[in-house]
Parts: sequence; structure tokens; C-alpha cells
Amino acid sequence: MKLFDKIFKKRSVSGSLVSAVAPSYPGGLNVVEVGNEYQATKIAAVYRCVEILSSGVAGLPFRKKRRNRAEGYFVDVDGKTDRTNYIIGVKPNEHTTAYELIKNAVVQMCLLGNAYIIPRYGDNGTLQELILCSPHTVSHTPNIDIYTVNDPYNGIYGEVFCPEEIIHLRNMSLDGGRTGISTVQYAAAALGIQATADNQTKQLFAKGGRIKGIVSNDHTTTGFGEYQDKELDKTAESVDGKFKQGQDIVSLPGQVQFTPISMTSVDMQLLEHKKFGVQEICRFFGVHPDKVFAQQSNNYKASDMAQVTFITDTLSPILRKFEAEFKAKLIPGAVADDFTFKFDLSPLFTTDLTTEAAYMEKTINTGVMTINEWRRRKDLKPIEGGDVTFISCNVAPINSAKIQGEGTAKQEPQPPKE
Repeated sequence: MKLFDKIFKKRSVSGSLVSAVAPSYPGGLNVVEVGNEYQATKIAAVYRCVEILSSGVAGLPFRKKRRNRAEGYFVDVDGKTDRTNYIIGVKPNEHTTAYELIKNAVVQMCLLGNAYIIPRYGDNGTLQELILCSPHTVSHTPNIDIYTVNDPYNGIYGEVFCPEEIIHLRNMSLDGGRTGISTVQYAAAALGIQATADNQTKQLFAKGGRIKGIVSNDHTTTGFGEYQDKELDKTAESVDGKFKQGQDIVSLPGQVQFTPISMTSVDMQLLEHKKFGVQEICRFFGVHPDKVFAQQSNNYKASDMAQVTFITDTLSPILRKFEAEFKAKLIPGAVADDFTFKFDLSPLFTTDLTTEAAYMEKTINTGVMTINEWRRRKDLKPIEGGDVTFISCNVAPINSAKIQGEGTAKQEPQPPKE
């Protein structure tokens, strides 16, 4: 045996010859690259973040509204003359529901960078259906701003669309808003680290918790002994084979000693990094760690504020993007002031019954809503007199006669009746 090989095959610790039964992973870690949406969604945090975002948007009622010019507020369009609310709220086409269309549009926007929805119109110019294009079936040419669609799943072959004819939902863009870039691309480094940690953890536990250890002999002569090396190697292979066969107790010959070893510091750091990797992924998707069950809040108030932050900082921009894009592509500019698209945010504020009851009481006492409006929202039968608007009278202007004590006639004491 060559001297160079001997040096790197063993090392001397206090005069002991050692040989590893289960050596560490040669060549370092197997780095995993995350390059597409399928690999990304295999990471639990990514799957959960996308699921939270897409289902959160799709679960909200989406309506087309028209302005009531006489009273200055928006109401739902008449379903008898305009089928838009049925299409965007119930069934956009014969293959899917409105929930699935909006949900998958958000999924494509996050994981692919762009989502494309094609509106189809009837002979009278009314909206008939909405078709969400399948992934990787739309070719967008930004310099001339046209869209070429080859989607055999939806029966579209080589059709060309202008920007006004297709609903284009973009993720964060770096070219002035022409095309979106996938969050997977932005977070490639963080996703790769997390995928590598997951893969390494899989390798650790795939061994079934097999024992690792070091076989050594404390009674050897100083120097390099080829005979001792070979004998220790044979013993190490024998011990390793017995452990692989499922034996829990093995015998060692002569003065040979077996020292078990636990997880290395690198293995421990990988397991610890998995926790921080989840938070890093949550930052890219804008989802609070509470939503992916990574960091449970200590109290109800903290969890409640996390929900408010999620609505204002994460969901609201996505909802606004949908509303603006649908209005720009489905409503002519001549009547844009009289029609709009709006999400109903009330389902997001679902809370405990005590808080909800206090909120209902507050809206009724301040004249914001009537009793019957709340009863209709709860699918309860309206009651007589429930459409009357109430308002609390416990306050008054500071300079009013009521505060100043004016206008209140003092009553003289009356003599007792005989």
C-alpha cells in the first residue's frame, strides 16, 4: 500500500488506528436545482403558499357592478340582460367552474409569471364564456404586442389576439409591465437550498436510523501497520454488514472497540435550516408563516393581526390586479365610469361569534346597515320593520342647545293634589 493512500485512509488519534464504518457523504452535498413549477411545488412551503394565495382569491365573490346614478352607488348588473356575473361567478365555460378558473389563473401567475384568459362573445356582442389558456400555450411578442395561442386542450390553434382581446394577468415584471416573471425564478436560490435540505434529510432517514460508528484498536504499535489496517477494515465491513442485516448486538474480536457516532454538525444544521428556509420562501410569496403552519402565534391577537396584514399587503394587490384587468378588457371605455368589477372582501373577515355580533351591533347602531340586510346576509327571513335605519342619539354637536342646556323649560314644582 502506498504511503499517500495510508495517510488519507486512516488517522492516528492518541496512538489509535481508526476506520469509519459509515463514512460521511463523499464530494459534499447533492445540490438540487429548482428550475420549473413542478419541482417548486414539491417543496411543502411553496405548495402551501400557492394554495393559500389561489384559494384565497378564488373564494371571494367576484361581481360586475353598474353605477346607480340617481343615488350614487354601485349595484350588481341585471342578470337577465347581462350574463357576466353568471360567467365570472358560476360557470365561465363548459369545462370548469368560476372558482377553478380564478384559482388556476393565480397559480399560473405565481408559478409561470403570466396567466391568459380569452373572452368569447356572441353575435350580439355579449360575453359568452371565459377560457383560461393552458400553461405554455401562449406566445407573447412584446415588441409588436400580439399574442399567438396554440392550445389544443381548449381547441385554439394559431389564433392571434391584440392586447385588448385577451386578459393578461402578470406577476412582478422587469420590462415595464409587458411580461411577468415567475416567483420561482426570483426565488431560485432559496428554493434550491430548501430542496437540497429536503433531499439531504431524505437520505439521512432513508437509511432507517442505521447505526454509524468507528472501529478502533487502542493497542497498536506506533507507525503505519498494513496488517492492522486490513484487519480493522475487515472488522468494520463485518460489523456494518451485521447492522444492515438487522442485528442489534454484534461481537467484536480481541481488543477492537466500536464507538457509535450520532448526527454530524452538518446534518444538524441542515435540519435547522429547513425552518429558516420556510420563512425565506414565505417572504417571496408574501404569505405569513402562520399560514403555512411554520410559526404559530402565541396569542389570538397576533394571529388576527397576521390575517389583516395578509389581506392588506398580499391579497389586496392581487385582487386589484384582477379588477383592473377585467374592467380594462371587458368594459368599453365609453361606459367605463358606469361599470366596474369588484371582489366582496367580507368572507375574509370571518371571525368568532362574539366579535361578529359586536360588529353587527355597531353597523346597525351607526346606520350603516339595517337588521334585514344582516338577516339576508345570514340567509334568514326578513322581519317586519327590519328595513328601518337606526342611528344612536347619544352624541350631539358641542355647541348645540342640548349641550348648552338651552331650550329646556324648567318645570315649576306642582302642589300636591288634594
